[in-house]
Amino acid sequence: MDQVVQIREKIDIVSFISEFIPLKKAGHNFKANCPFHGEKTPSFVVSPERQIWHCFGCGKGGDVYTFLMEYERLEFPEALRTLAKRTGVELINRERNSGLATQKERLYQINSLTKEYYHYVLLNHPAGKRALDYLKNRGISQKIIETFMLGFAPTRNALTKYLLSKKKFAREDLVASGVAFQRGSDIVDFFRGRLIFPLIDHRDNVVGFAGRILDNNETTSKYINTRETLIYHKGEQFYGLNITKDAIRRENQAIIVEGEFDAISCFENGIANIVAIKGTALTEAQVNLLGRFAQKITFCFDGDKAGQEAIKRSLAVVEKKGLTPTVIEIPVTEDAAVEAFMSFKMTKQVIHNFMISAFFR
Repeated sequence: MDQVVQIREKIDIVSFISEFIPLKKAGHNFKANCPFHGEKTPSFVVSPERQIWHCFGCGKGGDVYTFLMEYERLEFPEALRTLAKRTGVELINRERNSGLATQKERLYQINSLTKEYYHYVLLNHPAGKRALDYLKNRGISQKIIETFMLGFAPTRNALTKYLLSKKKFAREDLVASGVAFQRGSDIVDFFRGRLIFPLIDHRDNVVGFAGRILDNNETTSKYINTRETLIYHKGEQFYGLNITKDAIRRENQAIIVEGEFDAISCFENGIANIVAIKGTALTEAQVNLLGRFAQKITFCFDGDKAGQEAIKRSLAVVEKKGLTPTVIEIPVTEDAAVEAFMSFKMTKQVIHNFMISAFFR
């Protein structure tokens, strides 16, 4: 059987679309307000018998592939891969020039290999020992390192050489992915000598990376991120959502913190419905994404002026979407946060009532 058909037949379209929008029974079919145009009277219809959907308002329609492509703004190869992973169907490799391997697919592949490379260096190569010791000193366990696939980028130009010579990627693709940049006639690694946090979207695509220095006394930026690329847009992503989305859906609440370590430390201490924002400006696209998983959005930003201003800007965006915003207040100073951390021992109930974001920065 053709794999496209095989995957389609393994998915019930009603259950699938219900994960994105609320459907109501209407005779033999199901109805909803169309997610692709504004309307007050439902004209979006899903047929369980025919396994198709159609909107009588805007005229769009199709099967599970077309819905996912429309809703997530995906090309067909991305939708195919996403649904194949969902159904457990292993896609047969096709030729690179077959049309399935789009530029986005190549960038995802480069980033996935880069994630594995950095993770291997951290755990298995002498170059990663200092970074591994740094994580252990911060109380980050081996299990968390593996769950979040943390890595280390060595100082030498090793990643670029590996991807060019061993994996035979083109120079322009490495630059387009953001893992390398042009320097004169050469291309060199973008991340060097930094702890690496892979940035993975809710569909498990590696879209980019964040890199942190190991010594706070260095004069360079503490964090740098992959620049905007074809597949990475900072205003559309959350750190950790690929890991925590099920807990967010289960709790019907997403707690938003400011940094990668904030999210990791909370997760390790029993708070699984957590994500970190990239920057402090919550966008409409990010709110729409979280709204698929939870009704309640809880902010836990730093207690300084910048953090509080960021919350004020974000509340209006959340309310516009019709979600319920709440705020967890934390101490303004790091010393107060440390004292609270030591007193309360970071139990799950305490973290829920008193998030300690500043401590983890």
